[in-house]
Amino acid sequence: MRFNERAPARRLLKALLGIGALTAMASLLTACGGNSARSAVNATNGVCAGVCLSFSTSTNQLQQGANFVIAASVANDPNAQGVTWQLNGIGALSNITTTSVTYTAPTGVTGTAAPTIVATSVANTTQYAQSAIVVLGTPVLEATTLFPANVSSAYTAELIVDGGLGPFTWSMPSGALPAGITLGTSTTGINTLSGTPTATGTYTFTLQVVDANSATTTLAYTMTVNGAAACVLNGQYALLVTGFALNAYTVGAASLNVTSAGTVTGFQDYTYGTANVAESLTGTCTTRAANNGTLNITGATAHSPQYDFAVTSGLANGRVQLINGQSNESASGPFLQQDTTAFALTTLAGSYAFGALGMQSDGTRAAVTGTLTFDATGNVTAGRLDSNTTTALSAAPATGSLSAPDSVTGRGTLQLSAGGQSLTFSYYVINANKLLIVSAAPPASAPRLAGFVTRQSGAFDNTSLATPTIMTLWGGTGAAPPPSILSLGRLSNANAAAGMVDLVLDTANQATGSFSVPVPGGGYAVSADGRTTLSFTSAGTTHQFVAYLDGPSNGYLLEVGGTSGSAGLLEAQSPGPFSASIPGLFVSGTQFGEDAGPMVLLPAVSLSAAGQFSSTYATGSYSLDTVAGHGLGTLSVTGAGNGVFTSYIVSPTKVRVLRQGALGRSGAIEWLGSN
Repeated sequence: MRFNERAPARRLLKALLGIGALTAMASLLTACGGNSARSAVNATNGVCAGVCLSFSTSTNQLQQGANFVIAASVANDPNAQGVTWQLNGIGALSNITTTSVTYTAPTGVTGTAAPTIVATSVANTTQYAQSAIVVLGTPVLEATTLFPANVSSAYTAELIVDGGLGPFTWSMPSGALPAGITLGTSTTGINTLSGTPTATGTYTFTLQVVDANSATTTLAYTMTVNGAAACVLNGQYALLVTGFALNAYTVGAASLNVTSAGTVTGFQDYTYGTANVAESLTGTCTTRAANNGTLNITGATAHSPQYDFAVTSGLANGRVQLINGQSNESASGPFLQQDTTAFALTTLAGSYAFGALGMQSDGTRAAVTGTLTFDATGNVTAGRLDSNTTTALSAAPATGSLSAPDSVTGRGTLQLSAGGQSLTFSYYVINANKLLIVSAAPPASAPRLAGFVTRQSGAFDNTSLATPTIMTLWGGTGAAPPPSILSLGRLSNANAAAGMVDLVLDTANQATGSFSVPVPGGGYAVSADGRTTLSFTSAGTTHQFVAYLDGPSNGYLLEVGGTSGSAGLLEAQSPGPFSASIPGLFVSGTQFGEDAGPMVLLPAVSLSAAGQFSSTYATGSYSLDTVAGHGLGTLSVTGAGNGVFTSYIVSPTKVRVLRQGALGRSGAIEWLGSN
């Protein structure tokens, strides 16, 4: 799906990525504006093509109480009328002219603040540029829940200071670290705890950081060291993976019972090539460091995948990524702890929304979404389905059945019929409100689909979109594996009475991307069962969507009649404004991998208020609109190259990232979670 893509943006991004200055890139990317589409970048070969901003310093960061000059240039301004200036957030503007302004940061800032400045062309008010300014105040250690550790297993965790002036001096004035763990010697705002613990226990300690201005921050931490174990996991988990194998879309799901001794038993469903596998499994789990490791699975008859995994601090959810597929197979997806008390039809009975996406046998993208009501015997007593398959369904009444889940694995089958079509899924229970589903029909005769079924709550009408929602869309065109077309956006300003809602969208289509494109005034209508229709017009093209909600501003959607088979998620966004920092250690992984790569799994990611994306395998810079929770920056990932990314904060513990692609390489949508 293409919304107002721009070749000039692509050329500037290519030029910027060649210079390797990540901080400067983040500043430039937010400092060039074009037209009412709020293009994040609008220049040709580095020459301003709208309103462009430049700073008198090398970055857009400054200490509290300090100032810098911001200059504006306007293309196509024959009378040299220049710009008007607007400041959103803290600080003050002075020495205001039509071409420059002085920004002065206030004093008394704690941590980091991120005001924005907007320069609007006088001659053409649809031309403007907006940039975030990072004000570094008194340093503050970010509150972080440390991953638990195990005796004799390597461990590392990252610590971050927001604000302050480097160099920094780190110390531990009280308490004690676990034996074998040491505090790093960094003099920057990022440091580590690392080593191999040698004794169990719960350890409390206080860390102190002093910056170059002698400002001090302290914070107490708790770290738990468990006994020696082959695997950090201990319990029942389910996974859902999508990707490519043998030049065709592949989907899989499994339930794994993992012990701390490293033994794995369970069951898996997997579709790859022309095969459809449903079999028991055994395996082993090995911890690599802290919250991540490797799962070696041996299928009873056919399929033996090997996955890297990483889980959040509560060890309840995370990501997996296939690592033994080489060039013929790749896959990734969610990894979730199962609630075994929910393995019963009487517990599952109720009304649900669901969505599954994937690929048809001819290589084109497709999806199905709908609503289903099961009774305590597993019969579907009500339901409707929509699809964007070759023979599409539109609000088709659905019948079917849900078999009883296996008492050990939580696996069962879901049979659906609608509009003369049949769908067969295997499902895995996560809890009483959520199931994973994966196609279980022969791949030559049915789409290969994977997705989620989630319980509906509350009544539905046009007020169900009253709060902002983050929209993610996956699609593609061409031969299998087709180039992906991915979108990340935000629906907001819903007017229930008028049935109107606004959309801002970022899109990645290999080397072509669009940024912060507004599509205002979309029409929508929500029916009593949560079925929602949406219509948006951009660049003269109207796009129609159908969504099924499981709660306010939350559910599954697909595009009707499009060429790319786009489908995805609506996720209710937490109320803003948002902090410039997103505290916590996040796990990051590719969701719904849309071709053979590059897929990414990052076990520990930190997002600092100073605009730094930090991980063992990735570094980057970004700026954040704290009103919408929308970020823009650059990212360098080992094995995936350098690129531009956009992001949205869904909640304090969940972030969505759209990673742009390159010539011949698709982008990706990443999940970041911290609990």
